Amino acid sequence: MDETEETSTTEWTRVPDPKCAGRLFSQELLHRGKDSGSLSLSLDLRHSRGEQDRAIASLYRRDGLQWSSPLNCALKGGVAVTRIFEGESDHLIPSVSEELLENNMFAMAGRMIGHSFLHNGPSFPGLSPAIVHVLFGGSLETAPVTIRDCPDLDIREIVEKLEGDAEFKEDDSIHQLCLSWDFPAPSNSNRKWLAKRLLLHAVIEQTRRQINHFRRGLEDTGIWTLLSHRRDVIPVLFPRESEAQVTPQMILDCITWPSSITVIFDEYEDKYLGSDEFCTIDIKRVSSFLKMFIENG
Repeated sequence: MDETEETSTTEWTRVPDPKCAGRLFSQELLHRGKDSGSLSLSLDLRHSRGEQDRAIASLYRRDGLQWSSPLNCALKGGVAVTRIFEGESDHLIPSVSEELLENNMFAMAGRMIGHSFLHNGPSFPGLSPAIVHVLFGGSLETAPVTIRDCPDLDIREIVEKLEGDAEFKEDDSIHQLCLSWDFPAPSNSNRKWLAKRLLLHAVIEQTRRQINHFRRGLEDTGIWTLLSHRRDVIPVLFPRESEAQVTPQMILDCITWPSSITVIFDEYEDKYLGSDEFCTIDIKRVSSFLKMFIENG
């Protein structure tokens, strides 16, 4: 490996900006896979949404693919994505559905998100900080779980009752939940501890297998090396909803504006100048119109 190649290979570890580090790493990975066989995906609008979902899933369920390979995507219609994370904004957690787990949907989701990141596509906003914490090796005991991380409103109500001072009956929902999850019966002496344990179980312990599958999917795309070495890139991949809102300036920042050149459109022959001369358009002028449209549209 020559000095230039070695410099480009390690540059992503040194640049201070995490977004820049992510792009450099992705470019390096894509460069390695540029000569690999292309991945192919075809979707047809005439098919049902379920069939479209299955077409997407059939690609991302496959093991052993080189996700940095070029992607050929033929779209003949819109697509729909199965909802496998649930909850409120910035507190999404994996669904506890056994069917989704058995169908490898969480590994598929990890591959989709990692694949999108590699190609400078959308990130995945709104994931619970507690899930992100465990996903990247944090312990259960230190996971920043809050009541808003629990999408089940019945369990939320039970946790809130235990955190309060109201009395509870032996045959109520609190006892039933504790019994079903093998926790001791609630009492005045253990109710605060029990509230924390039930919440942790609902948010983290019930979703551990889903989180592991999700991580495996991310690893399959090759970006885990980046995320392990550059923890500051994690919020770029999993931002908060408010940080992921698209603004005109964000769009403008993603556009590589051309220099001032002249483009000749031979299909727009200027009849006043003669058949051998053509209408010309200054790219700078067109760019300024586009900028105004993005800023004010």
